[in-house]
Amino acid sequence: MEFEKAVQFIWANARLLERTVFEYRFEQAPAERILAVLKSYQGADGGFGQALEPDLRAPESQPLFVEFALNLLYNCRLRDPELAYRACDFLAQHADLKQGIATIFPSSQAYPRAEHWHHPGAQERSLDRLIGLVGLANWQGIQHPWLQPAVEACFETLLNTHFTDSHTLQSSLCLLESLSERPETPGLFDRLGRELVNVEYFCADAPVSGYCLTPLNFAPRPDSYCHSWFTDAQLDGHLRQLESGQAADGGWSIAWQPPSEAAMWEWRAFKTLDALSTLRAYGRI
Repeated sequence: MEFEKAVQFIWANARLLERTVFEYRFEQAPAERILAVLKSYQGADGGFGQALEPDLRAPESQPLFVEFALNLLYNCRLRDPELAYRACDFLAQHADLKQGIATIFPSSQAYPRAEHWHHPGAQERSLDRLIGLVGLANWQGIQHPWLQPAVEACFETLLNTHFTDSHTLQSSLCLLESLSERPETPGLFDRLGRELVNVEYFCADAPVSGYCLTPLNFAPRPDSYCHSWFTDAQLDGHLRQLESGQAADGGWSIAWQPPSEAAMWEWRAFKTLDALSTLRAYGRI
């Protein structure tokens, strides 16, 4: 793996947001720069827009973009009460605690998007999507009048849900982590770990071909919440495949078709930053 070549790929292709994350993780830049850039995507309604998730090029706020923003903070281990509180204002306007929240709104149809966001189900309310958003918001440690009832509703749903897709199972883990003091949490954590091996779009062992989530998506760092679910051999296999996945231009590729060439370069820079961060966390660079 050629580290400097990967760095040059990021500087050549990444958005300002990913550049600031790189500087924070690798050059000890202040976290305030990430927060300032991320807040530029936040609208007056508290949501996030401007194609923050590159596969949807919509300018207005979407739940998908809120999840992307809060997930970025979670992965950087950063908390911003003001940003998170305003995001909860947005969620409170659009979520139903019995039916959930859509991933994208019908207005998104007016803008270019990847094929997987053409699926009608993306516009239907989903409790799975809401669980992930509530978990990320609760991890921020804020007090919002909507959030606590949402936490209780989502935790009750989580106790009674058996996931069939690795993405929805992954999104539930932040809520579980934020409620680690509850007596039901250890048993639920163990149950989800057992269920993971049978869900769709999860590949436990390397090598992997095509698109799926791997143990590194669930445990990108040795101190990740569910690192204990995976063996050293599993993690090592995926780390070796990650190391070998660098393309000739220095970046990492993606396994799906984005809506435009610009989105492709944005995603590849994102994936390259993600790869470098994981490899460094595990002492590979």
